[in-house]
Amino acid sequence: MEEVRFDQKAKFRATIRQVTPRLVILSLLVLTALGVRLYGIGQPPMDFQGVRQYHGALLARGLYEWLLTGHMETVPPDGFIEPPILEVLASLSYLVLGGEHLWLSRLLSALFWVVGGVFLYRVAIRLVSPNAAVLSVAFYLFAPTILLASRAFMPDPMMIMLLVISIFSIVSYHEQPSTRRFVLAAVVSSLAVLVKPGICLFQVFGVFSSLAVYRQGLRKALFSSHLLLFTAFIVIPTGLYYFYGTFVAGFLQGQVQDKVMLKLLLRERFWQGWFHGAGNMMGYVALGGALLGCLSARAGLPRALLIGLWGGYVLYGMVFTFHIRTHDYYQLPLIPVVALSFGLGWDWVAGWLKRVSPGHHGRALVLTVSLLALVLGVLEHRTQILGVVQQGRGEAFPGEYVGHTVVADYEGRAATYREIGLAVHHSSHTIFLAPDWGWPLLYHGQLDGESGPSPGEKGTNKRGRSTPSAEARLKALRSELSPEYFIVIKRFTNYGEEENWESQDYKDLRRFVVKRFPVVAENDDYVVFDLRRKKDRGG
Repeated sequence: MEEVRFDQKAKFRATIRQVTPRLVILSLLVLTALGVRLYGIGQPPMDFQGVRQYHGALLARGLYEWLLTGHMETVPPDGFIEPPILEVLASLSYLVLGGEHLWLSRLLSALFWVVGGVFLYRVAIRLVSPNAAVLSVAFYLFAPTILLASRAFMPDPMMIMLLVISIFSIVSYHEQPSTRRFVLAAVVSSLAVLVKPGICLFQVFGVFSSLAVYRQGLRKALFSSHLLLFTAFIVIPTGLYYFYGTFVAGFLQGQVQDKVMLKLLLRERFWQGWFHGAGNMMGYVALGGALLGCLSARAGLPRALLIGLWGGYVLYGMVFTFHIRTHDYYQLPLIPVVALSFGLGWDWVAGWLKRVSPGHHGRALVLTVSLLALVLGVLEHRTQILGVVQQGRGEAFPGEYVGHTVVADYEGRAATYREIGLAVHHSSHTIFLAPDWGWPLLYHGQLDGESGPSPGEKGTNKRGRSTPSAEARLKALRSELSPEYFIVIKRFTNYGEEENWESQDYKDLRRFVVKRFPVVAENDDYVVFDLRRKKDRGG
């Protein structure tokens, strides 16, 4: 008996010695990843997808107003889209702290993403070696193009966390089936699908069904009551939300038509845009490693899991055809898939190098190849890395960056918007030309209105008919909305398109407005026209 106890203690100590270094490394990765995301987190959220982040900011403000007064005065221009889970959490934090703090919402998003990394490790360790699992987590946490996205005031970081947890829960259920594990997997998966309705549906269903086929065979899996129940679990909550939002409340009308355009599948530009979008977000080095991992995945759990994840991602892209090629953050569900696939690829390369050159030489080769891949990845993303550093400081960023509007000073820009808000007395009847379609202006200026006519919209429509001039559209907006002020930010960039109030593009509109309406406020950054009264021609 004493010898058995001694052997058990020795095995336990040996296990602890093996596990402890990995836990230390994983802890360091998680803490470092969180620290990186805290850098510059107090800056106004203009660093990544300003429209989406200020949608959340405006909605959270409205919910905060409702909690304080029982009335919701502030609503983003596009109203409700997803269930406002993050916005509710933000408004509750405002209530506790006695004021709005946008960095709290971004901190929550960063925490969600980092927690997802912990569960990704727990999935990866079932597929690959411990070293490869750490590499997968490192890619998930530190890929340069996702650093800003993973702390954005958007539902996506929460969605990705729930996606990874659902993958882990589904894998755990199929390893040791039980009612408790099934219910847990179904509940987490339904939340992952609901947070941003429908986005993760195909990947979650793909993982569950693929692992069911691997465990039970095709015939039994297809007629399994568990597969039917799981499908109902993940579809019904989102289906009810869409039904209520479309047919009862009406705030989701047109959302499906705007995102699902199946005719794009027949166009070559769609497939090119999708591929380039994935390459820009993941990096072509990582995609190459992920492809190698897919080809080298051994039969069993690794291959079945990758089939479910990749198959689900492809179906997702073929359904959400418009956004998958135009909105870079719609590639985020691919991040954990590439991370796991890349780990499998690295494992295969490391194993092959050790077989070719055993001993210390093999380890040196593995280290050399790893460093080479890291250097290639850094070189590929050097522009994005520079952008992350400069955006954290709120500095100007000289170049294109995925999903990012070039802004020279976030705090300064926010102060300008607040100044404009005071100049127009926080009017709720304005027309404006501003970055990110004016949403940051609405938030910081505490005003409301409609985005005004841009000369960039001139030309012909899809039927070849000429569109109204900017001047004609301004007249139409005045007739329809009875605005009080016309606000113009003189120079800015919207999704790579330069806008300059002093340029020839604005010549006709500028001449019309300057001639007819008085200026109430102006400096080098902006000009505000009073549309309530005509200009005194005698003055």
